[in-house]
Amino acid sequence: MMRTNESGRSMIEMLGVLAIVGVLSVGGIAGYSKAMAKFKTNKLIDQVNMMSTNIRTMYSSQRTYAGLGNGLAAKIGIAPAEMYDAAKLSAGAASGSTFALSNAFGGSVVVAAGKTNADDDSYVMIFDKIPAASCVTIATTDWGNDSGSGLQAIGIYGGANTADSLKTIMKAAISTETTDTNKFVVKAGGNNLPLSLPNATKACGTTGETAIGWKYL
Repeated sequence: MMRTNESGRSMIEMLGVLAIVGVLSVGGIAGYSKAMAKFKTNKLIDQVNMMSTNIRTMYSSQRTYAGLGNGLAAKIGIAPAEMYDAAKLSAGAASGSTFALSNAFGGSVVVAAGKTNADDDSYVMIFDKIPAASCVTIATTDWGNDSGSGLQAIGIYGGANTADSLKTIMKAAISTETTDTNKFVVKAGGNNLPLSLPNATKACGTTGETAIGWKYL
C-alpha cells in the first residue's frame, strides 16, 4: 500500500510540474514575441533615420533628387547593407527601383524622388508589412514638424499593393491631408505631427499590416 501511495503522489507531482512548465512556456513565447516586435520596431525606426540622414548627406550639393531609387541607394551606401542582398548588388543586378530592399519586418522598402512642385525636390521612403501595433508606435514617433527637419508629410496605407499605392500618393505634390478608408496622409506643419494616438490607431487599424511613408525636402 505504501508503495502505491508513493507512486500516486509522484504522478500528481509530475502532472503539476508539467502544468507549470506549460504555463511558463506559453508566457515565455508571448514575452519573446513582444520583445521581438519591439526590437523590430526600434530597428525599423533606426533604418528610416539612417537612410534619411544618408540621403540628405549624399545629396547636400545637389539641387534635385532625380534618379534616386533603390538600386542607387544600395550602390552609394544610402541603404544599410543589412537591407539588401550584397551578392545581387555585386552581380550588377541593382537598377533603379527594381532592386529589392527589405526592412526589419521583412517587408519591402521603396526609395524615390518626390515632388513638392514641378521638380524632383523631395524624396520619399516607403516601408510596408508593418504590423498594426508597431505601426502605431512608429507613426507617433516625433519625426519632426518644423522647417529644419525637412519633413513634408507622413502617410499610412492599408490594403492591397500598399507600398506601390502609397508611393504614388507620396511622390505627388501634397497640398491637403487625406483621411480616406485605406489611406491617411498628414502634411507637416502646425499641430499635425507627431500623430496623436487616436489618429495613429485609426490610420494603422488594429489588425493586419500597413505601409508607412515619409516625405522629406
